[in-house]
Amino acid sequence: MNEQEYKDLAKQHRPKTNVVGNCLKAFLVGGTICLIGQCIQQLFMTFANMTSQEASSPTVAVLILISVILTSLGVYDKIAQWAGAGSAVPVTGFANSMCSSAIESKAEGIVLGVGANMFKLAGSVIVFGVVAAFAVGVVHVIFGLGGVH
Repeated sequence: MNEQEYKDLAKQHRPKTNVVGNCLKAFLVGGTICLIGQCIQQLFMTFANMTSQEASSPTVAVLILISVILTSLGVYDKIAQWAGAGSAVPVTGFANSMCSSAIESKAEGIVLGVGANMFKLAGSVIVFGVVAAFAVGVVHVIFGLGGVH
């Protein structure tokens, strides 16, 4: 069997993906997470008398806390398996990846297990975020973009 025949055979046995259905599930779950975040922010604005900007940070903290609790109970992973990228893209997906790594590594100890392995998956996200923020900052400085000078 040559390489092309192997590729054809593999293609025949590859499960079919439902792109539209997967996109719809991702949109629904990601949108629901964002809707919950908006409701939490509105609660902070109403009951804590915060502005939208002031309520942003505690809202993210609450979303992260909810994600970590759901990950610890094994619920978030089931949602993520069904929703795909819809649960991975918001900040809750980032919290889930860090919490999952920490839970899987806890048997190896706090330092060499949890501390060393927690950032394996999330590390690339952090690095990309820092590099992207730097690039945007450089563009901002060079071109003088934005309202604050």
